Amino acid sequence: MQNKVKFVILIAVAAILISSCSKGKSYPDPPVAPSPTPQSDTLGTGWQKINGDTTKYYSDVFFVNTQTGFICAKNYLGKSVDGGLTWQQSVPDSLNDDFINIFFLDANHGWVTGRSTLIRTIDGGNTWKKIQSNKLLFDMQFFDANNGYITSDTGGLYRTSDGGVTLDSVFRGDGGRSLFFLNQHKGWITGNYFYRTDDAGQSFLRLLLGAGYLYNTDYVIQFTDSLHGWITGPQILRRTSDGGSNVEILIGNTNGGGDVHFFDANNGYIMTGDAIYSTTDGGTTRTKLCIIHKCTLSEIHFTDPNHGWAAGSVGGIYRYVKL
Repeated sequence: MQNKVKFVILIAVAAILISSCSKGKSYPDPPVAPSPTPQSDTLGTGWQKINGDTTKYYSDVFFVNTQTGFICAKNYLGKSVDGGLTWQQSVPDSLNDDFINIFFLDANHGWVTGRSTLIRTIDGGNTWKKIQSNKLLFDMQFFDANNGYITSDTGGLYRTSDGGVTLDSVFRGDGGRSLFFLNQHKGWITGNYFYRTDDAGQSFLRLLLGAGYLYNTDYVIQFTDSLHGWITGPQILRRTSDGGSNVEILIGNTNGGGDVHFFDANNGYIMTGDAIYSTTDGGTTRTKLCIIHKCTLSEIHFTDPNHGWAAGSVGGIYRYVKL
């Protein structure tokens, strides 16, 4: 995500862009019990359903490579080392919280937000340490082991230079949910509205979204460069090709949440309502890959175009490997 040093870091930037799809979800409602005779899922080629814990509503899933990943829910943070086929608890009971978002910088350095905590690992999830308490933190993005941004519904946007141990207020505005930064200077956040900063948070420009405002709900942001980005949440998917100054609606009036994972301005995956799509033109046209009836999806995540995962309510975990 960040152009650190040209060439070497260009590769790292591409990897981070692929692996970090920003998430600004609110804490999920308790899982809704399935009907006695639920409809079957319709899964496209390469997709499979994993048998997750049906008592859990998974709010986020994040893989650092094709084999190692993490998934979270209330009082649960799981780790997989076989591509998501099996999962084991990664944190001790003393650190459990209502976990909501996961971000990994690389295979060792990761952070997880909860209703009242921020925990961090520096050894790939073998051990975790609580570094924030009694703060309602949501989304986060780090550029190295020390420097990053974290949002809070009550605190707006924070910046940290010590891995999250201390948080400096950058922008209060009308709260903070989702965020996405291309580098430490240029990024976007959502609260009740949509904002962009080009100067590391010294100033923010409020951007228009066409059909109304966000009203502090579940919204995901992803940009693949300074111009091309997507803003999605319940019932709507928006796209911009000029950094957010102008936004168009691609999908509206759907049921359920939304998420995106793009690899460049054209190619990516879209989750909206009960379906997962692929696209090769930035979302203008979409190919439906899956219809999910047995859970409410909350998140999709891809490490590359050939490996992906989706997660949601009643233990719903789905895995994609291109055949």
